[in-house]
Amino acid sequence: MNSERKGKTSKRELRKLVRRIPPCIDTDERMYNLAKGYWVYDELIADLTKAGWVRFGPGFKAGVYGHKDSSFCIKILGMGVGEDPLFFCERGYYIEHERKMLTDFWVAGFRFSPRVMDQHESIAFLKDECGVRPHQAEMRVQRNDLLVMEYLPGIPLAIQTGRRLNHDVNIDFCAPEVIAEMSSALRRLKLQLQRANNKELFHNDPMPPNIIFVFDEKDEIAAKLVDFELAQDLKGPCPEYVNNSVAELYRERAVPANPYTSEYQVNLDMHLLNQSIEIVNEVALAQQAAPSVHFLDPFSISIAGIGSVNLGTGRRWLQGRQ
Repeated sequence: MNSERKGKTSKRELRKLVRRIPPCIDTDERMYNLAKGYWVYDELIADLTKAGWVRFGPGFKAGVYGHKDSSFCIKILGMGVGEDPLFFCERGYYIEHERKMLTDFWVAGFRFSPRVMDQHESIAFLKDECGVRPHQAEMRVQRNDLLVMEYLPGIPLAIQTGRRLNHDVNIDFCAPEVIAEMSSALRRLKLQLQRANNKELFHNDPMPPNIIFVFDEKDEIAAKLVDFELAQDLKGPCPEYVNNSVAELYRERAVPANPYTSEYQVNLDMHLLNQSIEIVNEVALAQQAAPSVHFLDPFSISIAGIGSVNLGTGRRWLQGRQ
């Protein structure tokens, strides 16, 4: 391998990096068909941009905006990546459902998700903290075009590029002991999510881009989850589109089924978290094969249900924070 040779990023160095403003993805050539804008959002985006907010998080249904001086972020429908991100503009039922699910998980005592603002808090935040003109703040929130939630200062396991199930892994520049701690954090998250499942709460999409490694109050690495658009609380009714999407994901994500009964042997949450643990293990193995390099040479592996996973791409995240 011809990668740059120097020490890998330590836990202390990573702690400093995650505190910095997220880099804007608007000029990142990896992003496939990143939404350039939508006329309904023109005033909103103009106000946010003027106040220093940048789009840092790409998703299929939405884009996430952050600010260097704010502990919250703003998720806006339709401002993401993929084949047709604008399709999700003005489909507020996605945000309405996600706000409810985030609230349900918090009420049940689970803290692996970001805290979410209600509509009243969101309107006040947009007007008072972001400089958004009042009629836009009220309209966008009331129509559920956006979600204001806690910003998790951390590093995503992977970046969603918009090319279907194609992910760029972010963590491969970290020191082996940091990778080991991330693996332990994922196992703890798995236990926490299993407890939520026992209370009939399901995330249903713990894919690598939805897993964020943060530092907790004990200065240990913890894993948290974002993107609760397809979450379910089975103690009550769920929207039909959510139930249908989840049923489809069981097939698309290759969840193993009993060949005799056709019943799934594990639920979607446990299956996908197991796959993410496998990705972290692959990073550790790749580092063992090249112990003296800081950045791995780029290569791809295929993980059943996850898709194509690109390693040796973490330098992009690191460079964006330096």
